Amino acid sequence: MKRYEPDGRHAKVLAAALRTWTTVDHDPEPPVARLEIRYPPAWAFASTTSLTARQQTRLLAFLRDDLAENRPGHSTPDRAAAVINGLLAEAAAAGRTRITTADLAEAAPRIGRSRTWIAAHITDLIDAGTLQQTRRPNTFRIT
Repeated sequence: MKRYEPDGRHAKVLAAALRTWTTVDHDPEPPVARLEIRYPPAWAFASTTSLTARQQTRLLAFLRDDLAENRPGHSTPDRAAAVINGLLAEAAAAGRTRITTADLAEAAPRIGRSRTWIAAHITDLIDAGTLQQTRRPNTFRIT
């Protein structure tokens, strides 16, 4: 598995996409907001994109629609399980070999399920062999 290195490529692609979007979606009105994109680990500067009021409204509407699926009332157990699997994949890609119950519980709003559901799902992941218990309480090895 390839380890993710924060070299700024993702941020630069996002910056280019936003710059293209604001150019194609030309609005003669003056900018009302600036979106500055930086990348880890030192949070180096990648780009600044100016947005007009209409562009800002469109971008925020898109983000709200995208995030709406993660609200607790909209999350299904299958979707929540997929989010947890994504979190485990992200951790593994970042080179982490262990994850804690707290790591997953912090993501409860994103998952859209209760901490109790997350704890039960962790048990399912252990039974499936995706996670292994370690000697430390509430710490699991990603397999």
